[in-house]
Formats: sequence, structure tokens, C-alpha cells
Amino acid sequence: MRTQVRKIGNSLGSIIPAAFARQLQLSEGAEIDVQIQAGKLVIAPAPKAKKRFPFSEAELVNGLDAFTAHADELATVSGKELGE
Repeated sequence: MRTQVRKIGNSLGSIIPAAFARQLQLSEGAEIDVQIQAGKLVIAPAPKAKKRFPFSEAELVNGLDAFTAHADELATVSGKELGE
């Protein structure tokens, strides 16, 4: 498909046809990688961000209860927190 390069501010841009956007599951605000390979401009969806932590919150608290968490030893509960 042929399209035109357009001026957008101080840069240049082009419209991604809707059929291509649907095929690549792109939506407004999606991140893309732009590279030059063998003299061609290559645009591809950016890889999804990896999880920041190797464990979920559920995995970290699995098996904890009032006795095993030792929360009473970690913090002093104030009267305000107790509603006094």
C-alpha cells in the first residue's frame, strides 16, 4: 500500500492504514520500534514490557496469616489506627 509522508510539527510522519493496525493489534498510544534495515524503514510493534518483579503479590503473601506474618513485631499500632 502506498501512502504519503506528512509534516507533523518539526518531524515527518505517515498514517498506518487501519487494516495494518488491526493486524498488528496497534491502537492509539501503542509503542512502536522504528529502525532502518538495509536502507528500508522498518516499523514494528514494541515488545511488551516485562514484569518488574519476578513474583506477584499473591505469591509473596502465600501462606501468611496473623501468626506467621509477625506484623505485631514490625510496627507499633497507633491509637488513631485503632479508632481511639
